[in-house]
Amino acid sequence: MMQKAYETGEGLLHLVLLFLTQLYEISRMPKALHVTLTAPLLRLDTGMKQHYLPVPAEYAEAYDAAGVRRLILSVPPHQWRRALLGTKEGERLIMMGQPILRELGLRVGQSVTFSLHPDPDPDAIDLGEEFEAVLDQDAAAAKRFFSFTPGKQRSLAYYVTSAKREETRIKRALELAHKIKNRQLFSDLNPEE
Repeated sequence: MMQKAYETGEGLLHLVLLFLTQLYEISRMPKALHVTLTAPLLRLDTGMKQHYLPVPAEYAEAYDAAGVRRLILSVPPHQWRRALLGTKEGERLIMMGQPILRELGLRVGQSVTFSLHPDPDPDAIDLGEEFEAVLDQDAAAAKRFFSFTPGKQRSLAYYVTSAKREETRIKRALELAHKIKNRQLFSDLNPEE
């Protein structure tokens, strides 16, 4: 959403119209894609040992068939934008980061009732106040940032927004904008990796 408002300069009216359009799109989605499930919170045994909620194959297949790649995960009264992921063993899942676990007070093995539905704006990215302010002041960094894929934008924005302290978020936002503008990101320096 921010990118569209930033590029068009239409501001608040544009964002309100975009929001209303998204609500309309949600109302038109097949009800089969709006599900409520209860599942245990699990933890991957390999790699970084992330926590996750399993998604039954029939629902994952319905999302795949509809071309849905990002979902809204709801555990009332909270909502988060999440990706529907898969393991090499074929299991489908929704990752649950530490901030979500802390917010809900969840531990491995606990049963969780949650709802899933397609994200009406799958490319939406939470830039955070600090990073948004820096991009507003640095047109060259903003132009290059918004040329990245949504996944790369989301990853870079998460680097800024994941910091707990405001001072750290400001520092990361400034450093990241500098690296973006001057082509000093890891992917710029190591294009083959």
